[in-house]
Amino acid sequence: MVERPPETVLVVDDDDGLLRLIERALRREGFIAATAQSGRQAMEWLEGNRADLMLLDLKLEDAEGPELVARLTNADRCPPFIIITGQGDERVAVDMMKRGARDYLVKDVDFLQFVPAVVKRALDQLNNERRLAEAEEQVRLVRGVIEQGFSAVLIVSAESPDPKVVFANPAFAEATGYVAREIIGKPLSSLRGLSHVAEKLRADFPSNTLFLEEISAYHTRQGERWGEWRLGPVKNNSGQTTHWLIIFRDITEHRRLEREVLEISDREQRRIGQDLHDGLCQHLAGIELMSQVLQQKLAGRNKAAAARAEDIGKNVREAISQTRSLARGLAPVTLESEGLAAALRELASNAEMFFGIDCKIECGQDPIGIEPAVATHLYRIAQEALSNAVKHGNASRVVIDLRTDPDRLLLSITDNGKGFPTEVASSGGMGLRIMRYRAGIIGGTLSTQSGAGGGAVISCEVPTRTRPESKPAEAPLPSAE
Repeated sequence: MVERPPETVLVVDDDDGLLRLIERALRREGFIAATAQSGRQAMEWLEGNRADLMLLDLKLEDAEGPELVARLTNADRCPPFIIITGQGDERVAVDMMKRGARDYLVKDVDFLQFVPAVVKRALDQLNNERRLAEAEEQVRLVRGVIEQGFSAVLIVSAESPDPKVVFANPAFAEATGYVAREIIGKPLSSLRGLSHVAEKLRADFPSNTLFLEEISAYHTRQGERWGEWRLGPVKNNSGQTTHWLIIFRDITEHRRLEREVLEISDREQRRIGQDLHDGLCQHLAGIELMSQVLQQKLAGRNKAAAARAEDIGKNVREAISQTRSLARGLAPVTLESEGLAAALRELASNAEMFFGIDCKIECGQDPIGIEPAVATHLYRIAQEALSNAVKHGNASRVVIDLRTDPDRLLLSITDNGKGFPTEVASSGGMGLRIMRYRAGIIGGTLSTQSGAGGGAVISCEVPTRTRPESKPAEAPLPSAE
């Protein structure tokens, strides 16, 4: 802590001997003491100096105490003051306290003994008032920033099992429809449509974690919205959680734009795949036919040239096969015609052919009732995870597992590669971020972990009753009118 400098006390008294005794007593206690023997001297000293406290004799030769205080106040130079009075003038001293005096001292036999203690008590009180005023100003400033901020802020108590709302800013009301005066003091569970927030707070909060972050849907009367949530504890000086801070930002429009960009990318991939199949493959097929004709013409004239023409035809056929496989990867026709399981089997087969790895698929029949958009995103997740395992993990074996039960669909891709580098696992590369986003689009979650024997495991879990960009229906929030 920064050591506080000594306080300055101005002593105003026309008794020179008493003035020196007071000055000496204050300095022995560590105060800086300044003196004035008249009201005029006090006025002059205060023109160029500042006092933390003034000891003022009630009766001076050139001015009465009340008169001097009035003049200093009008000049905006009056410090906090304590009245010094003779015996019998206590009533006047009390009247001065009503005008702002902090205390009064009577000139009796114990006067000098009490001066340091009274001065210290008054200065401690002033410092406490100053700190309180600074704290109130800081609270007012922070509250003003929060209330005028763009992010929605909700503060709830740490009561268990159901925290109560203690603050909500206007942005929260605008986003959710809940006005502060209507929800202050109510349990968080009473805010319909935000049940997932209450569930998060009821769960064990990880130690040494400032905030939990998640992106999830919430429901209003205007329809489903998407929000970015940050939940964190507010602790007292003892480290005990007293409140929960919930910061929310509506990202529905941002989410819509991201989805459109991803859909455009998927459409462009399908277009390129179709162009490769219908355009380049056809041109290559024509070249193969021309090389066959050339081989036949050269067969009777130049056997070496005919053999070279045959080699050209073989290479062109191989190029056609690779181009068609590439086209199917960009525009997986099997996914649309035969379903996700068949498309994943074809993906595994192509991986073995192109990358020379052992790629196995473990799944039963195609999931019943899975929506095309969900199947497409799961296929792209498997495709990206497989590509990362080979290119970045140097894996020689990959297993794609697709399992379903009444409540969820689980896709996992396990490899025997190098696993995740620490910096990638913590921040996530572009491929991981895209996979997480695709999982979020279909209401699922993506998790990454190291394999039991090395390598990496990427899993995507999707509730089977969830449609893309949606979550199980909840009672809607009230409209913000």
